[in-house]
Amino acid sequence: MRAPVLARHLRSRMSRPTPWVVMGIFWAIFTSFTLLLAKHLTGSRGFILFNAILSPALGSYSYCFLSSLPWRYTGDDRLQAPFLRGLGQALLFNTALIAFLTAIGLAILHAGGVHVPDNGFMGGHPDDFIHQVGAQLLFGLPLFTVVGGLITIGETVEEEKSQALDQLQAAQWVLLRGQLSPHVLFNALNGLAELVHQDAKAAEAVILDLAGLYRSLLDHGEKMQAPLGDERKLLERYLSVEGMRLGSRLRVAWEWDPSLDRAQAPPFLLQPLVENAIKHGIAASPAGGDLRIEARRQLYGTTLRVANTGQAPRLVLGHGVGLTNLEARLHLAYKGKAGFRLFQEEGWTVAEISLPEVG
Repeated sequence: MRAPVLARHLRSRMSRPTPWVVMGIFWAIFTSFTLLLAKHLTGSRGFILFNAILSPALGSYSYCFLSSLPWRYTGDDRLQAPFLRGLGQALLFNTALIAFLTAIGLAILHAGGVHVPDNGFMGGHPDDFIHQVGAQLLFGLPLFTVVGGLITIGETVEEEKSQALDQLQAAQWVLLRGQLSPHVLFNALNGLAELVHQDAKAAEAVILDLAGLYRSLLDHGEKMQAPLGDERKLLERYLSVEGMRLGSRLRVAWEWDPSLDRAQAPPFLLQPLVENAIKHGIAASPAGGDLRIEARRQLYGTTLRVANTGQAPRLVLGHGVGLTNLEARLHLAYKGKAGFRLFQEEGWTVAEISLPEVG
C-alpha cells in the first residue's frame, strides 16, 4: 500500500467497532497488570494512576491499529509487503513506537516524582530511559510484530476476497449493460420501421433522435452508479422518440422530486419499465394511454414508479429481456435490499422499485 492509501485504511479500521472491542479487552488486561505493579511504586498516587490508565490505553491502541501498518506499507499497489521486507519494517517501526510509548510513561512518572524499584527486570530509576526501553522491547517487540503480522494476514485475505468479488460484479455489470443497450436499440428500430410506412418525414426526425438516444444509452451505462437526473434525461429523449411514433396516443406525466436528480443509483432503472409500459400497455391499445413516471423520497428510502393505463399486460416478473435484466442488476447492486413489484391499482398497471436510502 502507498502512504495515502494506508492512511485511509487506518481511518477505515477506526470506523469499525470490532477493533475497538479488541482494544478494550487488551486495555482491561494491561491496566489490571499495571495496577498490580503500581502498588510497589512510591510517589504521587495521581500520577501513578494516570500512567496506569494512559499507558495501557496507548499500548492497546498501538497493538490494534498501528502494529499492522509496517506490514502493509509497500510504496505501490500491493496489499502487503513481502515477508522479509515486512518483518524488517515491522521491527524498525515497532522499536521506534515502543521507545515513544516508554518515553511518555517515564515522563509521567518523572513528573510525579515516582520511584520505580529495581526488580531485576524493569530496571531502576525512571530516568534510566535506555534500560527501560530495553526491558519493554524484550517483551513488546515480538508481541507487536506477531500481532501486526496476524492482523495483516487476516485483512489481506478479506481484501483479496472483496477485490475478487468486485471484479466479478464488474464483469457481470458489463455483461448486463451490453445486453440491455442493443435490446433498447432493437426495439426502437422496430418502432422506426413501423413509422416509415406511416410518416416518412417523421421517420427522418426519429433517425436523428435515435442517434442521440444511443449515445445517451452508451454514456449512461458506463458506471455502476449514476445520478438519477441522468436517468430522467435519458427517459425524456427516449419518450421523444416514442412520441414521434405514437403521437397523441402517448400522454406522459411526471411526478419527480428534483432533489433526487443528484442521487446515485444504478443506471437504466426506469427505462426498461417505461419501455415495458409503452410496448405492452399503451402501444397495444388502439386508444393509447397515459404514462406516469414518479420518483419520491420516502421515510426509509426512495420509491420509483412507472404507471400506465391502456391494455393491462400479464403481471409476470422476469418476462422479457428488460425486466429480467433489471431484476439482475437490482440484486447485484443492493444484495436483496431493493424491492421490485408489478401490480394493478385502480385501472393503472404499476411497476414499482423500492431502493434503500440513496445519497
